[in-house]
Amino acid sequence: MNRSLVWLDRIIFASLIGFAGFSPFSISLTQISCGIGGLAWLARIYLTRSWRQVKLPLWIPLAGFSLACILAVVSGVDPANSFPSLKRLLEILIFFWGVNCIQSSGDREKVIGVLLAAGGLSTLGGFYHVMEKGFGTNVRVEGTMSVYMTFAGLLMMVSLVGLGKLAFDRPLRKWVGGCVVLMLACLLLTHTRQAWLGLLAGIVFLFYVRNKRWVLALPVIMVMVYVLAPWQIQLRMASMVDLKDVTLLNRVALWEGGWLIFKDHPLLGCGFKCVDVVHSQYPDPTGRIQKLRGMHNNVIQLMVDTGLVGMLSWLTVWVGYFLTLRRLAGNAEENDGPERGIRLGCAAAVLGFLIAGLFETNLYDGEVSMLLYFIMALPFAAGNWQPRKGLRGGWG
Repeated sequence: MNRSLVWLDRIIFASLIGFAGFSPFSISLTQISCGIGGLAWLARIYLTRSWRQVKLPLWIPLAGFSLACILAVVSGVDPANSFPSLKRLLEILIFFWGVNCIQSSGDREKVIGVLLAAGGLSTLGGFYHVMEKGFGTNVRVEGTMSVYMTFAGLLMMVSLVGLGKLAFDRPLRKWVGGCVVLMLACLLLTHTRQAWLGLLAGIVFLFYVRNKRWVLALPVIMVMVYVLAPWQIQLRMASMVDLKDVTLLNRVALWEGGWLIFKDHPLLGCGFKCVDVVHSQYPDPTGRIQKLRGMHNNVIQLMVDTGLVGMLSWLTVWVGYFLTLRRLAGNAEENDGPERGIRLGCAAAVLGFLIAGLFETNLYDGEVSMLLYFIMALPFAAGNWQPRKGLRGGWG
């Protein structure tokens, strides 16, 4: 058995490295990595009879959200069409896989290092895209993904993990800074405003925790970025505060249509992909609902698909997550620079995801949501999760 366990541990660690390395490049290879790693983890638990030692932070809100999704499908307008979307709930297992299988701080540093290096390497495809097609308002870098919004979401989250290490971890690692600079530059080239907004929210959070006075310098930094940016990016930045921007008006039209659907299915929603079925029953003067069939907002999309029950249960996941991170900060030692950098960098990445999700349905983007659950797990991994301690503490 000992030999079997050694091989299973090697497979699990290799799968973690594979997941981190493939995340910015290929969803298929990423899924294969976590699939193999998950099966190896279950096999190890079975052989060692260690079911009771499995760590399950946040299992109550995550289970509640999963149950709400199942109820929404069962009671929806077209259960057969909605049912395949439930496979997305399996992505939640990535969180528990990461929490339980990253055994040591050294292993976690290696996994994060691979993730940051892969993020930096993925930008090369984005830069080549610009070199090949030129730079302009119509050239939106897709990088290693098929959709620029997906690529931008991945870059945004990985960049914030790296910025957390740069802000709090010592000694300063120059290669981490190099990867972050590459990702931030490529993120600008995607012209994806919701990802920029998520990045800004994460940076404000990191600045505030690191030194509140740094927040005062942020407007100056933003002005410098705007002045130094090419005019195409300047136009894109300026449109973020334009209340008459066409894409903003289109989103408002989607949100208004989503609200009408929600009012008819307020408790459990009408099921995943129900907009495909019911959109013709509601006014759609812009034609955007018929064309997109999505709300471009996580909260409104969940209100439509899973009703008030699903939306509120989803919000409890994030309330629980940040409260639990706060508890980890309270339990941590004062001089835990690396731990603090990981904890706050991951918190910033999750916050960036949530803010970006106010203008796109990134929860339904498989590449982004899988990486989200993996990043969520990192602060709880390496033996940090201690479920019986109190909730006192600060961000430290």
